[in-house]
Amino acid sequence: MKIKFNIDENLSEEKAEFWLRKMTDKISQIANELTDKKEFIWCFRRGDAYPVKFNEIYLIQVENEKTYVYTEQETYLYKGRLYQVQKVLPSDFVTASRSAVLNYHQLDHLQILSDGNIDAVLKNKMHVQISRRKIKELKERLGL
Repeated sequence: MKIKFNIDENLSEEKAEFWLRKMTDKISQIANELTDKKEFIWCFRRGDAYPVKFNEIYLIQVENEKTYVYTEQETYLYKGRLYQVQKVLPSDFVTASRSAVLNYHQLDHLQILSDGNIDAVLKNKMHVQISRRKIKELKERLGL
């Protein structure tokens, strides 16, 4: 795919135009990100609601049928399903398994385990096992 940017400081409004053979999920996600100004999700902790910025989120994981949002020091409850929060997340997030999505900017390193599995070790020292089906997607995102 060829990409061309035309920079004009005199434009009154920015615009993007795509010429595509077909609409793909990735192009649709990019278009949603370009048009969506939302930079946070609402989460709950001890009964209070907090806006949690996407760039502060390390991991979103389902445990015991509840969706938890982990930041560097806090854990929040998201009142929705994982697939619902995935729809609003920016492209900084990659699926680690059916029950976990991580912010790859918060990734410290990948740990190769003796049984061949891979754990993502986040900057806040949390470990997330990467599903065998999702290893390829993670490697592509990281440029490995």
